[in-house]
Amino acid sequence: MGERRTSMIERIVHRVEEHIEDWRRRDAARAAEADANRDQLWAAATERERMLAEVMGEEEAHRASIEEVMKEHRVAFVVHTEEVAQTLQAFADEGDRLIQVIPSTRGSYAREMGIKGSWLVFEKPE
Repeated sequence: MGERRTSMIERIVHRVEEHIEDWRRRDAARAAEADANRDQLWAAATERERMLAEVMGEEEAHRASIEEVMKEHRVAFVVHTEEVAQTLQAFADEGDRLIQVIPSTRGSYAREMGIKGSWLVFEKPE
C-alpha cells in the first residue's frame, strides 16, 4: 500500500512539475512579447518628441531642442497605463499643481534603453 501511495504522489508531483515548466515557458514568451511591445512604445514616444520639436521648430522658423520646445510650450509626452491617464486627468480637473518629480531608482532594463520613470507629486490648489 505504501508503494502505491508513493507512486501516486510521484505522478502528482510529476504532473505539477510539468505544469510549472509549461507555465515558465508561457511566462518567458509573454515577457519577450512585452519587451518587444515596450520597445515599440518607447520608439513611438521618441518619434513623437522628435516630431514635436520639428513641427514647433517649423512654426517658429528656427530649430530648437526637444527640451527647449517642451519647456517653452509647457507640454510633455509620457507613456503610461489607462489608470494613470485617468488619475492625471482627475488631478488636472481639480486644478492640482505638479510640485515634484522623483526619479525611480528601479528598472535596470529601462535605464539601459535610456528610459527613465519618475513619480509625479501633485498639490491641491489652496
